Amino acid sequence: MTRYFDPHIHMYSRTTNDYQNMAIAGIEVIVQPSFWLGSPRTSVGTFVDYWEHMITFETERARQFGIEHFVCISINPKESIERPLALDALEAMMKYDFLKRDRVVALGEIGYNLISDLEEEIFVHQLEICQKENLLAMIHLPHYKKPDGMNRMKQIFETGTYDFKKILIDHNTEETIKMTLDMGAWAGLSVYPISKLTPERVINIVRQHGSERVMVNSAADWGVSDPLSVPLTAAEMRKNGCRSADIENVTFTNAYKYYKQSEKFTWRP
Repeated sequence: MTRYFDPHIHMYSRTTNDYQNMAIAGIEVIVQPSFWLGSPRTSVGTFVDYWEHMITFETERARQFGIEHFVCISINPKESIERPLALDALEAMMKYDFLKRDRVVALGEIGYNLISDLEEEIFVHQLEICQKENLLAMIHLPHYKKPDGMNRMKQIFETGTYDFKKILIDHNTEETIKMTLDMGAWAGLSVYPISKLTPERVINIVRQHGSERVMVNSAADWGVSDPLSVPLTAAEMRKNGCRSADIENVTFTNAYKYYKQSEKFTWRP
């Protein structure tokens, strides 16, 4: 059976049945980044409890179905505008050494939601942590005005020295994929049943830009989303005559190559 890797899925919002169906479909490895809980946080403790839940409980829940589970810790862009809460949460992240925990393979999601100055302050702080700690970074492009977010991000990158081999820019579309790849970063393509990309759009992007440093994810969360987006996209690619190497690259190999740069990504195929 073909094996799959979902490099961005929010299992905090999914059921145990989802894990079961993912395992049956051939998903062997997943990475769960930090995201919005669905309502405003009220204290730093909610961040601490959430990160601990992902590292411990979700890892064990995935293991029950033979799925390897890894984590990205961050102040998510949608939650980064609260002051002083977001800054206090950053302090707690470092105080309790969450970034040194087993299974924590990157800082993410970080980046933009509304493309605001408050978001950018937390984004820059977290990029600085990545540089200082030599960590991988998963960056969230805004859902709207993506080129604006990309251009503002590039201005930040121009002020420092960044290792783009360790940066994954996610939620790309036809508007941003070339900018991401030209930068030398890895590119995430999120497939949703209604919003974001369809498998057909992924196919067109891969045919135009190739499959190097490109990976498909479900980004499944509270909304109308599908934790089987990665294998479903692979099936559509096969139906449309895509090369086997391209299918394997975007549904398994590239995600593995990216995350194995982390010493805490201990799984090997």
